[in-house]
Amino acid sequence: MSGRPTPAAQQAEAAHARAPRKEGSPKSEDRTDEPSLIGELILLLVKIAFVAGFAGMVLVFLFGLMQTADESMSPAVREGDLVVYYRLQKDYSAGDLVVVNNGERKEVRRVIAVAGDEVSFDEDGLVINGYHQSEERIFTETLPYADGITYPVVLADGQVFVMGDNRTQANDSRMYGPVDVESGTEGEVMTVIRRRNF
Repeated sequence: MSGRPTPAAQQAEAAHARAPRKEGSPKSEDRTDEPSLIGELILLLVKIAFVAGFAGMVLVFLFGLMQTADESMSPAVREGDLVVYYRLQKDYSAGDLVVVNNGERKEVRRVIAVAGDEVSFDEDGLVINGYHQSEERIFTETLPYADGITYPVVLADGQVFVMGDNRTQANDSRMYGPVDVESGTEGEVMTVIRRRNF
C-alpha cells in the first residue's frame, strides 16, 4: 500500500485550504492596522505647510517680486507688469535691468554706467567716457534734468548710474545721483510678466 493520500483526502485538504480563516486564528496577527483618515489629513497638512514655508523662504531670500507703478521704463516694462528679480546677482553690467530702492519705493531701472565710468551730457545727449551713446531701446530724448545733479560724474567702486527707458518721465540717477550697489539695489531683473496691454 503506497503512502500517497487518497483522492478523497486530497479534496478535503484543498477545501480546508480555501476555507476563510476565523477571527482569532494565528494568521490574523499578520494584518496591519490601516492609518486613520484624521492621521492622513494631518500628515497632508504638515507636508503642505512645509512646502509653503520652503517656497516662502526661497522667495524672500533668493528672489523678489514687485509690480511696476508707472510708465518710466516703457516700452520694456509697462505699468502693472510683474517683475521677478534675483537678489544674489549684483555684479551688474551696462544695459542690465535692476530693481532700485530709492528710499520711497522700488523701481526698475536700466544700468547706464558702472564703477570707473564717467557720465556726462551735451546737446546731442548722453556721453559715457567721452563717447555719445546710441541706445536702440530708447525712443525718447535723453537729456539731464535742470534741477538734477551736476556733470560730469565719475562712478566710484560699488556704484552704478541708472536711468529709466522713458527718459522724459523717469526719476533716476539724473535726480538722485549714482546708486550704491549693495544698499541701493535689490537685484537683477530675471523676467517680466505682462499683465495688461499685450
